[in-house]
This record gives sequence, structure tokens and C-alpha cells, in this order.
Amino acid sequence: MKAKFLNTIAKGTIAVSLASVPCAAFAQAEAEQAGASQADDEKVSIVVTGSLIRGTPEDAALPVDVFTADDLRKQGVDSPLEFIKDLPSVGAVLGDSNQFSTDAQGFQGVGSINLRGLGATRTLVLLNGKRTIQSPGSGFVDTQLIPLFALERVEILKDGAGSTYGSDAIAGVTNFITRSNFTGVELQGDYGFVDGSDGNYSLSGLAGFEFGDANLVVGAGWQHRSELPTTARDYINVGYATNPSAYSALSTPGLVAVTYFDTGTGGLNTQVRPDQGCNDLGGFQDGALCRFTYVPYDNLVEEEDRYQVFGELSADLSDTTRFHVDALWSRSELESINYSPAFPPTQGPKGSGFQSAFTTSPTNPGLPAFLTQVGLPQSSATNPIVAVTNVLFRPFGYLGNPLDPDRGSGTGLAVNDAWRVSGGFEFDVSDNLVLDVNGTFWQSNRTAYAPGIVGSRLQDALNGLGGENCTGTTPGANGCLYFNPFANAGPNNPTLGLDNPFYVPGAENSAELVRYLQVPNGTDEKESQFVFDAVLSGPTGIELGGGPLAFAVGAQYRKNKYSTDPIRRESNLDFNPCFIEGDQSCVGTSTEGVGSFIFLGGSRPDRLEQDVYAVFAEVSAPLMEGLELSGAIRYEDYGSPVGSTINPKGSIRFEATDWLTLRGSIGTTFRGPLASNVSPNSVTALQGFTAAGGNYKSLDIFGNPTDLGPETALTYNIGAILDVPLGAANLTFSVDYWTINLEDRITTTPGDAIASLVANGQTSGNDPVNCSSPLVGLITFSNNACVQGTTTGLDISRVRTDFVNGPDVDISGLDFSLNIDIPVFEDGMFSFGGNAVYNLEYKFDDFEVQGVVVQPSYDAVGFGNYFRDPNTVPEWRANGYANLNIGMVNARYSVSHIDGVFDDRCINRTPCFSTSQGPTDFGVQSGSYTQHDIALTLQLDLGGMEVELQGAVENFTDEEPAEAQLPLGYNPFIGNAIGRNYRVGIRTRF
Repeated sequence: MKAKFLNTIAKGTIAVSLASVPCAAFAQAEAEQAGASQADDEKVSIVVTGSLIRGTPEDAALPVDVFTADDLRKQGVDSPLEFIKDLPSVGAVLGDSNQFSTDAQGFQGVGSINLRGLGATRTLVLLNGKRTIQSPGSGFVDTQLIPLFALERVEILKDGAGSTYGSDAIAGVTNFITRSNFTGVELQGDYGFVDGSDGNYSLSGLAGFEFGDANLVVGAGWQHRSELPTTARDYINVGYATNPSAYSALSTPGLVAVTYFDTGTGGLNTQVRPDQGCNDLGGFQDGALCRFTYVPYDNLVEEEDRYQVFGELSADLSDTTRFHVDALWSRSELESINYSPAFPPTQGPKGSGFQSAFTTSPTNPGLPAFLTQVGLPQSSATNPIVAVTNVLFRPFGYLGNPLDPDRGSGTGLAVNDAWRVSGGFEFDVSDNLVLDVNGTFWQSNRTAYAPGIVGSRLQDALNGLGGENCTGTTPGANGCLYFNPFANAGPNNPTLGLDNPFYVPGAENSAELVRYLQVPNGTDEKESQFVFDAVLSGPTGIELGGGPLAFAVGAQYRKNKYSTDPIRRESNLDFNPCFIEGDQSCVGTSTEGVGSFIFLGGSRPDRLEQDVYAVFAEVSAPLMEGLELSGAIRYEDYGSPVGSTINPKGSIRFEATDWLTLRGSIGTTFRGPLASNVSPNSVTALQGFTAAGGNYKSLDIFGNPTDLGPETALTYNIGAILDVPLGAANLTFSVDYWTINLEDRITTTPGDAIASLVANGQTSGNDPVNCSSPLVGLITFSNNACVQGTTTGLDISRVRTDFVNGPDVDISGLDFSLNIDIPVFEDGMFSFGGNAVYNLEYKFDDFEVQGVVVQPSYDAVGFGNYFRDPNTVPEWRANGYANLNIGMVNARYSVSHIDGVFDDRCINRTPCFSTSQGPTDFGVQSGSYTQHDIALTLQLDLGGMEVELQGAVENFTDEEPAEAQLPLGYNPFIGNAIGRNYRVGIRTRF
């Protein structure tokens, strides 16, 4: 591809693309000065996102969208995530209520940006032009750590920029730029009213000081988000017959088998009975099964606190030397993340499999009440009970977790703690040349866990030998405790407020026992990065027809360190690699690494490092007035086993007339694998596999230390901009066509597709799988065996996936932008316009695993893509606005629209989803989502103090999100479940 690209450049065929346009608030605008210094009135040293050349004029046509802090305030934006999710050019992003997405697991409280829907790891995020804090091990920046209160503007380059910035910039670059020359004091506070929660609020302060030739800016901010439970929205829990994806067959009340020994005949008699209370406690009794929904125990929004402290110092040390440094400390805390009361078993101490994974001792104190309630005889001398099997079972279930009496949820935690320092010197090495030397260091720590039950501890407790203080071998004695698995163990369903008519006082499971069985399962992760940059730039002294020939040359060194440690011994696979806690007998077998938890996986300690070296060059050639060519090239070396890459880029800007500008660019860009991608270790996620009837199973994701290389992309754009005066008014309109051809894509093998291939494409989970499939070795089944004609999709316990260089992807689309400014009254301005993206194609080639096509080629546009890349891709995403500013009053109306999508699981399948109650078409076609917002600001001058009063109504039509056959009942990437909400705020400056 690179040779083909160089031939194209040599022939002079450069594609033409959009010159960015000034647009009031949705801001397709030409980039302005980005934190550079000004030595004197004659020399302006400018660096814009996308170029390293000092002295680039401010009207340089770069494909950069600019959003000022004032724009964000007028829109009522109060978090980076809220801003990012409204961008038409952005695809599915982390944040809010997408916790059931496999991509989002383990990232609670983390925000991302996903330009072109290519994935967050393919958008490079900068702070003041330098790399910034990533979520450990993820490969993408946690945008929620950005200090919004200190921002001057955000610049978004929607074009591949690997030749300029290096790895990660395949889809583009987002540059958050702070207020480096601010003076005075600014205070901001706001409160958001959200129905069903205690509201969201924030406080921040920023102060700037001049000390001769130095400027110091310091500030701090705090944002609080209150818990919003799923039960606060009536369209979430729509019932099993409508949305079966929110239900599991594993529950308390469960399905129990009681085996008697008939002393008269000497035979065994097994009676299978469903426990009582399913419908009474909010479930759905489906024959012998109690359908359990875990959704009411979860939240749409978790309670969260975010803190940032920011400082920035700029100083002119002499006429030729300048110094700049900025520092950031950020922390986000989610200390009460809600989960299901307890996860269901996919394995027990006897091995893999969810069915009959546990047994209960006939001496269990909860058994007599169960027998009476289901009409079975008590154990007797002539008819003793010899075995009790929990055929279908989940600890706690509808009774809720005893450790959370208010909601009955299992509780997890995620805390992100990070800091960053970036600084350096600018030297005027001549009248025209500037040398910029900069160093950046950041460190990010994340502690996160979910509650997990250790299987062998649970089995011991079912037999009366549970508890941390249990000594001896006598059940129920010497500190040993019984676990009661029956519905008589709890008084109610706490989250739904439903009383349990089958409750037996005194039969409860103690908090002491629950804490012993269910322990935090998670990791402490840490990542740090050091970056050294040196760039020399300026004019060459050669004058061309349109101005001086300018250049930039430089080098960069990056060093990443990453570590991860299990937070407890129970989840450390070095100590607990097998089904039974402490057992080592599985080491060296196919089941090594399954861990001792009934559902969640464990992890191993790991230490990884990566060094990257790069050299690069850029040139800008204004051949004549109105015609400019530019080019860049970068060499980057990752060392073994990844290797190196060379990436060139060329562009052209041509002012055809006073009102028409054309622009084009073509280049290659790349992304190297993360250190964690080439680690031999694995991590475990959870996924609702189609072949298992949508039930959640373990997804093991292995690194690839042998043959994982960089991915590369050819990107190009073609477009035009109209800038037309209409009397006193002005109209700007732009359109560009963009395309990205991605090769050797770094991805994981598709676990859902692998499971479906082995399971003969079934969706019910009840049909036999193909035990002779060439990929059957990638799946662990119940009892660790696949029996032809007997093993079904429901027997899938774990699926193995690996990082690979996957199939190629071709994507393309059209960007549109419109802005009209009309002067009104004496000092007013009325503006309206908007941005839109039309996705033309998002085509994936065949995905082969071990020579077998597991996922045929497809175009993802217009589909939900719930279990395949790249997640939801609507055809149209658009937003618009009308803004009226008159004197001290600014009123703004905003509208955003996202097209509906079709569920890709339902292609050529009718009906797509079925239950025992019949077929359901719920969510097959997710409708579109349109949100309307109103924001108002009032500027006052109170005795020399500037005061701005703010008010906003978001989603004032109370639009509901688009329905989908997913656990929450809606697609979190098409709208949100917050509903109509209100915000008031005040900003003062003095």
C-alpha cells in the first residue's frame, strides 16, 4: 500500500478535501493559536493541531473543528463526556449506562472519544498539544480527567495524523487547550435536576496572575453525579415476554432436585421442584424455570465524584527563550457501583457448567421449610434424603444481597487517580527558527473490582462448613455456618419493595458469611508514560510565489510502563488457577486459569514496558497566492516484536475564487500494538453469547506475543467550502468526502461468532452444538467435555479469543456544515446552522480463525452491531442550533439527531427473538432519537464583577431512547435514559 501511495504522490494526483469553515458554535472553524508564545508585536509563533510548523498563519486551512469554552457554556455542557457524545463525527463511546457492553466492562467512570467509530484507541487525545493521561492498559485517554473549567477551547482534527503525531492518530486528533494567559478570578457552580436521582452538581475556581513576564494559572474543580437506578425509568423493565435478553434462567428461587432413598425397595427417587415465590418477588415463572432479571439492581448512572487540580506557568526568560509548564492531578471515585446481587455460576468446584454445579447438604436448616412449601416429604428413617442438587441456581437472586438492605445489589468500586506534568523551553535559534524542547510525564492508577463468589467456599457453606472462623468438620458447629439457598432465606425483594410470603424468620444468611463467600475481585493497574519531544521549525529562507517555504523537523521518544496486580489472593491465578480455591492440579491442562470464582475470571500479576523512537519532518510550500502544498513523513520504531513503520502524508489547499476553497489530503497512518496486546497473559470479560440464548458467559481474551504487528491505514479527503456574503449576513457551507482504508487491524477474534459457528448458528441455546467443529477447542463446555448430540449451546461456559491482525476495513462518509450569521438590532446577532455526518460504508472483510471463516464480510452501516465491530453505526448523525445574542442575553436552541439501526442478529431471521410466550420483535428495529435542548445565559455587571446566570432544559420533549434487545432495553449509543432534566448555574469573574 505504501508503494502505491508514493506512486500516487509522484504522479501528482492529490485528493481534494474540505477547508475548515468558521462556524459560530458547532465550530467547523479554522484553527487559532494553540498555546504558543509571542515574542514581540512583529512575530507570531503559532502551532495548530495537525501541524508542527511554527509561523503557520491563522487562516491555514486545516480540517480542524474548534469549540471554545464560551460555546460549551452556551450549550450547557458540564462534562467532557456530554460534549463528546453530541459530536456527529463520534461513534460509540464509553460512559453512562453502557456497562453491559463488553467493550465497557472494567471502565466504569472512564470517558473516551471515538472519531469515525474506529475505536477509542485510534483517536489521539492531547492536552496543550502533548500526549495526556490514559486509562491504564486501555490505550485510550480518559477524557473525564480533563479540567473542563480551565479550557480555552477544544480542537478536533478529523484526519489521519500519524505522520505528525505518531501512533494512535488513525481517525484523528483531539486537542484540549487550556487558558494559558488568563488573569483574574473565575468561579463557577451549577446544579442539575434529574428525575429519580439526587441531582448532579459541580464547583470550580480558576485564578490567573501576572508576575512581570510570567503568567500563572491555577484552578480546581469538583463534579458530583448522583445515582440513577434503572427502576427510575419505566421503559427499562418491560418484562420477559417482550425483552428476554434482560433475564436469566438462574435464580433464587431456583430449581431443586431432591433425591430420596427408599429403604423398602433399595431404590433412589428424585423429585425436581421449582422453589416458591418467583412471581411474588418480581420474576416470571416459566414452567419449571424462574426467569430472573438482574437489571433492577443496576444503575443507569453510578454515583461518582470527580476532582481536578490544574496549574500552568508561562514565562519569557529572555528575548529568545521562553518556558512553559502545566500540571494536572485528577481523581474519579465510584465507590458504590451496583451489580446483580450475585453473578450466576458458569462453573463450580466440580468443573465448568452452570447446571447442577452445586449441591446442598440434606442437613441444611433451610431445607425443611423448602420441602413443606413445595409439597415434598421430610427426610425420614424409611425415606431419607440422600442428595439435594441445585439444578438451576444463583446465590441471593430476587432476595437481594444481604449486605445492601436498601437495594439488594452487589457492590463494586472503581477509583482512578492520575497526574501529569508537561513542560519545556522554546529557543529562538535565529530570527526565524524556533527550537521547542519538551518533556511530558503522566501516571495513571486504577483500582477496580466487582463482587465475586468463590465456588469452593459456597459449596462448603451449602454443606454447613462455611465462614472464615470455621474449624473442625462438624457442619454448623465450631464457627462453621450454613448457606441457605432457598427462597425462605429473605423477607423481600428490596429493590422492588415486594414482600416474600415464603420467608421464614431466622433463616437468613448472615452478613459475616456473605462477606466470606463474596469478595472483591479486581485489579490494581498502573501505567506511566514519559515523552521527550524536540522540534525545530520555521521558514527556510526560500521565497515562493505565495510566501516562504517553511519546515519542521524533530524527534520523539516515548516510554510506557504498565503493571497490574490482583487486589486479593483469591483472584490471583498464580495461587488459584483451578476450580477449587488453593488447588494446583489443573496447571498445565486446558482448564488452567479458570480461577476459583463461579462467574468472574481471575488475573495474574504482570509487568510490561515499551519503548518507541521516532523522527519526522514536515514542509509547507505556498507555491502561489491561494495555492499551498504541504507534506510530512514519520519513521517510528517499536522494537521487537512489533517492528517499525514509515508514514508519509501530502495535502493541498486551493482558493479557486473569493468564495470557493478546495482542499485535499492523502496519507498513510498507523497504530502500534499496546504492550498488553503482546503479553502472553489473558483477561476475562463477560458476554451474552447469541449461541447460549443470550446468557452471559466468560470471554477469555489472550495477548499475542509472537506475531502481532502494527495496523496501517490509507486516508484521504476531498471537499469544498463556500463562504458567501449575503448583504450584512454571511453564509458558510462545506462538504467533504472522507475515507479510511484500514489494514492489519489490531483486534480480537470475534468470540460471539466463534461460539455461533460451533453451535450451528443457533440462538436458543437449547440445540446441540457441533463437537467436531475445527474451532471447538476454543470453547469450554459444561463438565469440560463436548458430547455430540448432547452438549447444547447453553453448555458453553467460556470462549477463548486472541489479539490478532484482523481483516481489513474500508469506511467512508460525508461531512456537512452550515452556518449563517445575521446581524439583528443594533448590537445583536442571530446565528443558525449545524453539522451532519452521513456514513456511506463501513465494510469488513471475512474474518478467518485457524483458516475457518467465522464472520463473513459485512457492511456495518445502519446496524446495531451489538456483538460485532464497530458497535452501533447509524447512517445519519446530525445536530443543529439557533442562537440569538442581544446585549447581555444569549438564548440557544439545540437539536441532535441519530438515525435508528437494525439489529444485525436478525438479518435473514424471522422471527428473530422468541420466548416460551411466543416471538417478540422488540428492538429488532431501533427507532431514531432526536433531542431538543434550550439554554439561556444572562450577563450582568455588578460593581465591576462580571456575573453570568445560566439555565438550561435538556431533552425538553422527554424523548425516550431507542429500544433494543439488550439488558437495559435500549441502545445506549442512540440517545440516553436520563430524560428531561434541568440545569441552573452561576459564573462570576473579577
